[in-house]
Amino acid sequence: MSRPSFSLASSFLPALGQQTDPTHKHEETGGSPLLYSDGGGFFIDSPKGWIIDHEVGERLGTCCVFYPKGATWENAQTIIYPSIVSKRPGQQTIKEFMESDLTEFRQHDPDMSYEDAEDIPLKHNRMAKIRKFYNVNHGAAEAVACIDEQKIIAVVVLSSKTKDDLKDAMPLLRSALETYLYMDVKVKSSNSNKEAPTPSSKN
Repeated sequence: MSRPSFSLASSFLPALGQQTDPTHKHEETGGSPLLYSDGGGFFIDSPKGWIIDHEVGERLGTCCVFYPKGATWENAQTIIYPSIVSKRPGQQTIKEFMESDLTEFRQHDPDMSYEDAEDIPLKHNRMAKIRKFYNVNHGAAEAVACIDEQKIIAVVVLSSKTKDDLKDAMPLLRSALETYLYMDVKVKSSNSNKEAPTPSSKN
């Protein structure tokens, strides 16, 4: 599950049942995809003028990927993708998850380095914890935003081909996170097949 200079860290593979709103197009400009699992869901806007590519995202094991209009998943200097991690033993808190994620990065890229960046405040008293990784996934630089919810951890990854590209793109990550909106959803099942989520509250 990779493209040149980018790959999806195993920590961010979809939680069981992770889906997006089934009415989406495979590729569209702008919008707010709903990413959800049995534990909850969230909306997040793509940066203005960026493409939301569901087909590539589904192929890679996540809901969708964002990249600038005029670019492709393969050649974009910077991409963004959201994911959901369901809480489980050893990853019940955001601290435990981030430490587990760090261990995974070290296993895949022993020469990587990282730093914790300033938290980004979100709507409705949420907070995104930010950690930056350098020299990962064939030399790429990534900023991983983690948002703690009751049953899930929402993850939004900004991945750039170089450290300078990542620095330049950080305002895009901040603007996307400012649109983050958690939704408590219940996924109906019928004969083990997932159906569209039923929103029970939005805050």
